[in-house]
Amino acid sequence: METALDPMAPESRVLFGIAEAEVAQHAQWRSSANVFAAVDRVLVEAGSHPEVFVDPVLLRGDPEDFGVRAAVADLAVRLNMAEGTVRDYWHIAQTLRKRTPALWAWFLDGEVSTQNARETAAVAAELPQQFWAEFEEQVVGPARVLAPARFRAKARGIRDRLQTATLSEKHEVAVALRRVWKESDRDGMAWLGAYLPAEMLELAMTRIDAIAFQLFSESDETRTMAQLRADVLADLLMGAESSTSVGISLALTIPVMALLGQSDEPAVLQGVGPIDLDTARRLGARSPSVTRLLTHPITGEILAMDPNQYRCDAEMTRWIRLTQPVCDFPNCGRPARQCDLDHTLARVDGGKTAAQNLSPRCRPHHGLKHQTKWQVTTQPGKTRPTWTSPTGHQRDADPPPF
Repeated sequence: METALDPMAPESRVLFGIAEAEVAQHAQWRSSANVFAAVDRVLVEAGSHPEVFVDPVLLRGDPEDFGVRAAVADLAVRLNMAEGTVRDYWHIAQTLRKRTPALWAWFLDGEVSTQNARETAAVAAELPQQFWAEFEEQVVGPARVLAPARFRAKARGIRDRLQTATLSEKHEVAVALRRVWKESDRDGMAWLGAYLPAEMLELAMTRIDAIAFQLFSESDETRTMAQLRADVLADLLMGAESSTSVGISLALTIPVMALLGQSDEPAVLQGVGPIDLDTARRLGARSPSVTRLLTHPITGEILAMDPNQYRCDAEMTRWIRLTQPVCDFPNCGRPARQCDLDHTLARVDGGKTAAQNLSPRCRPHHGLKHQTKWQVTTQPGKTRPTWTSPTGHQRDADPPPF
C-alpha cells in the first residue's frame, strides 16, 4: 500500500526535496552524456563526409582533417565553448564508447556522473587493449556509486594493478605531458601553474626557498616568506632587470574622463584587465614599454594613440593589434601578436589594406577561412566581422576582452 507524502509535514518535504535533487542530478548526467555523444556523431560524420564543411575547389590539404577542424569550430561557436573543449568531449566519448562500452551505456542512462566518466576515459586511454575488458569489469560498479575523489583513487588503483609497465616507463609517459599555464584572477592578479617532474620542481622550490630565506633574514626585510617566494620566482623568470631589459609591450587604455579626474572608471591593461587609476597613472608616466590609449567617454572607442609609440613601417600593424588584442574568431583568445593580419574582404575582390578591413586571425582560424566553407563578412553598419559556419550559423566576432 502506497503512502502519500504530506506536504504539511517537514519529513515529507525533506524526502521530496531529496528525491527531486536525485532526479535532477541524474538528468544532468544524462544530458551531459548526450552532449558528448552528439559531438562524437557530428565529428565522425565530418571526417567521413568532409564535403559538408569543405569546398574541394578551395581545399589545399587533407579533406578529412579540414572537415573535422571546420566542424569543431562550428560546434564551439554554437555551444559557446573552446575548440579544445569540443575535441576533449570527442576524445572522452570515443574512449568510453570503444574501450568501456558498458560504462558508456550507464553514462548515457544517467547512472554515472560526468566526473567519473571523464576519469574513466582518462585512465582507459592509458591502458593497452588487452586490459580494456578487465578494467571495465572492475570499474563499472565503483563508477556508479563512488564520489569523484574516491573513484579517482579506485580507478587509478585498478589501472596500476593491471598495468605491467614499470614506474620509469609510466614516468616517461607523464613527463611528456609537462606544461605551464596561467589563469587570470580578480584584483589585477593571476595564477601561474606548472606540471613538471617532481625532482625538477623540488630542486626549483629548494632554490626559491633558499633565496627567499636569505632575504627574509635581512634586518630591514618586511615581506613574509610567502611574498618573498612569489617575488623570487618572478625575478628568476623575468631576470633581475626585467622591468627594463625584457622586450615587452603592453597597451594601457584610459577613459578620457578618468584622465581628466572627472570619472573613477578603471583603466584596462592589456592581458590583465581592469586596474586602478593610480596604478594606470604610474604606468602611463614611467613605463617605456606601455602604449597609452585614450577612449571615448560614452562609446568606449579609442580616440587616440600615443604617437611616440609609432614606427612608420609598422604603424597599421601596431594599431590593429592594440585595438583588436585577440583573434576575432568567436571564443578564440589567442593574442593578436601571435596571429596573422587577414583581409576580411580579399584584395582580389576589392578589399583594401586598411585597418577597417584587417583583423588578427590565428593560423588555425585563418586556415578555416581559406580552406573550408567558413566565411567572414562585414555587415553594413557593423564594426566587427560576422563569421558564418558551413552549416549556416552566424556569429559576430567577439568584442575586445575587456
